[in-house]
Amino acid sequence: MAGGLVVHISNGQERHTEVLSQERVLIGPGEGCHIRLGSDLLTDSSVMLELTRQNGHFRVQEFDPEIGITLNGRPLARGAKIDDGDELRFSAFDVRMQFFPVGNLPAVTGAGRRASVAPFIEQAAIEAAATARRDDAKVFLREFTRELLREINWSTKIGAFLCVSILIGGVLYIGHAAYTELRSGRELIDKQNEQLRQVQAELDRTNNQLAETNRSNTEIRDTLSLVPRLRTQFGNGVCLIAGSYMLFEPGTGRPMRYPETQTNEEGQAAQTAGEQPLLTAEGNGPPFIRDFVGTGFHVGGGYIVTNRHLAVEPWTADEGVAALSQSVNGQFRVTRIVAFFPGIRQPFVVRVRQVSREDVAVGTLDAKELPAELPAIPLDSDPDTAMIGATVVMMGYPSGEDRLMATIPEAEARSLRERCSASAETLLSCLSDRNYIKPLTTQGHISDLEGRNIVYDARNAVGGSGSPLFGPKGRVVGVNFATFTEMEGQNYAVPVKYVYPLLERAGWKTAEPSEEPNANANNAPPPKDGRPAEQKH
Repeated sequence: MAGGLVVHISNGQERHTEVLSQERVLIGPGEGCHIRLGSDLLTDSSVMLELTRQNGHFRVQEFDPEIGITLNGRPLARGAKIDDGDELRFSAFDVRMQFFPVGNLPAVTGAGRRASVAPFIEQAAIEAAATARRDDAKVFLREFTRELLREINWSTKIGAFLCVSILIGGVLYIGHAAYTELRSGRELIDKQNEQLRQVQAELDRTNNQLAETNRSNTEIRDTLSLVPRLRTQFGNGVCLIAGSYMLFEPGTGRPMRYPETQTNEEGQAAQTAGEQPLLTAEGNGPPFIRDFVGTGFHVGGGYIVTNRHLAVEPWTADEGVAALSQSVNGQFRVTRIVAFFPGIRQPFVVRVRQVSREDVAVGTLDAKELPAELPAIPLDSDPDTAMIGATVVMMGYPSGEDRLMATIPEAEARSLRERCSASAETLLSCLSDRNYIKPLTTQGHISDLEGRNIVYDARNAVGGSGSPLFGPKGRVVGVNFATFTEMEGQNYAVPVKYVYPLLERAGWKTAEPSEEPNANANNAPPPKDGRPAEQKH
C-alpha cells in the first residue's frame, strides 16, 4: 500500500528527486503545486496534473489534455493507476517523471517546499533515521544509488566499466597464468617423481645385485673359513670313542678263552696261519677280547651321539671276528666304552641310552660334573640345509690311534708303543696325557641324497664312524656311518632328523629352539646288501 511517492524528475540536463507523502499531489508551474515545473513554461494552466491516493494507490485525478502527457508511452487517461517505475512524459516541455510508490513515510513539514538533489539526500537521511521500518532504509539506499547513477555521466561510467573490465581481465589472466604455472609445475614434479622412481628402482636392483654378490662372497668366505672356525669352536666337543667286547658262552655266561698253549708273551692268542683259534670256556687261558675305536660328539648336558653299530655291536665291522663267530658258539657283548675329549686328560665312561635302526645311538657321560671347556655341538633342524652341492665338513678320528701316532715324532711314538700297547684304551690314555687327542677335519660337498642317507665326498676312513657332519651353517646335518670301499670319497651319513627322537627319549633338553623332526626312530635301516660298504669303528 502506497504511503508516499518518490519522483525522479528530468528537465533537459537538470535532474532532481522529490519525496511526497500528501494525499493529493499537484504538478504544474503554479505556486501551490507540490512539484513545480518552473514558471517559465508556456502554459495557461497552473496545475498540469493532479494525483490522488485512493484505496492505498495513487491515481490520475485530473490533467491538462492539451499538453500531451503520456504514461509509459501511451496517452494519459483519468483514473490511471501509478505503479512502481511508471514514467510520465510532458512532450510539450521535454519534462520526464518516473514514480516509485513507497510505504508510509513520516510527515513532511513545510508543504510546498521545493527540493533539489542535495535536499533530497538530506531529507532521505532524516527520514531513514526517524523511522523504525527497514523499508525506509532500503528506499534511501535504493534512491541514493539511482540518483548517484543518474548523476554520473556516461564517460565516467564507461571509464569505470573499462577499469573494472581491465581489473577482472587482469585477475583472470593472473589466475590463468598461475593455474598454467601450477599445472606445469605439477607436470614437472610428476616427471621428476617418475625419474626418481626409476632411479630408486635402479638403485634397488643395484642393491639386490650387491646383496647377492655380498651373499656369494660371504658364502665363499664362510666356506673358506668354515673348517678353521668349526675346529676352533667345536673341535673339543668331538670325542674319540674306545671300547672292548668279549665272547661269552651261552647259558653260563662264562667268557670264551684261548688255550694256554696258544698264547704268546704279549698275552695274545697265537694261532697257526690260515686256522681260526680254538676258543673254549674251560681253562685259564686269556679271554677273547677285542678293542674298537670310533667317534662321537657332545650335544650338551652330557649326551653323546654316535653310531649304533659302534656302541652295541662293534664286532659286525670286523671281518675276522665275523668269520670266528661262525665257528664258535658264543655271544658277543660290549664290556666297556669310554670317550676321550681333546684337552681333557681323563676319559669318561659312556652309558648307552637309546639306539635306532638308522645306525644312531645316544649315550651319556658317567661324570658328576662336566668340564666347563666341553662345548655343545649344535644340530641343524632345517632340512633344506642338507642339499646337493652344499659344503660339508667332517670332524672325527678316522684310523683311530694309528693316525694319532703318525702325527707325533717317531721316537716318542715308539716309546709309547713299548709302554702303553696293552690295549687301545691304554695307548689312548697315554696320548691323552700328552694332549695328542685331536680330531681330523676334512671338507667336501654333498654329492647325492639317497633316501635316508646323505652321500658326501669329504675324506674319511675306518674309525670315523659316528663323526659329526657339519653343514654350511656350522651345524650338524648328519652322522657318518659308512664309507664306500671301492670308490674314494664316497661316504654316507644318517640325516640329523633321525637323531632328535632318540635324544628326546633319552631325556635331552635342547638349549635353543628347534623344529620337531618329523621322523620315526624305528624305521627300517637303509639297505646294505648288494654294495661293498664298510662300517667304521
